[in-house]
Amino acid sequence: MPSLSLSNSISKSYNRVTTICISNDFSSTTSFTGTDTSACGIVGGELHITASSNNGYGSRSFTTHPGTTYNYSIDFVSPSIATVLKIGTSAGDGTHVSRALSNSDPGYGTITGSFTATTKATHISLVTTAATRTGRWDNLTISEDN
Repeated sequence: MPSLSLSNSISKSYNRVTTICISNDFSSTTSFTGTDTSACGIVGGELHITASSNNGYGSRSFTTHPGTTYNYSIDFVSPSIATVLKIGTSAGDGTHVSRALSNSDPGYGTITGSFTATTKATHISLVTTAATRTGRWDNLTISEDN
């Protein structure tokens, strides 16, 4: 019996649309919640987090898909104090990212990177390492990597 071979020379490609998980310029509102903070809110278009004890932080959760890579970008605008950017599986956790920031390394400016989610809910935490000090942040974006 003869064999039959089938082929299809038509192929389609699709461009993925970038999924934005968080896009916040902190111009009016925030969904960050403070832990061990005396203040966590918007001041002059920036997110201000004032620690009431060492390692006070503001955090929020966002929806992710396990195994998917995400990119993050945030402006660190308080170079005179030490802070830590954490991204993990719960508030205050740095399972995926735990990046110390200060006025020397990596310094003032836009902080970028990527991580791969392991759970359906991921948390970003912005830690102020010294009591009574205020960490200032702006222009947070977290999006799926295409």
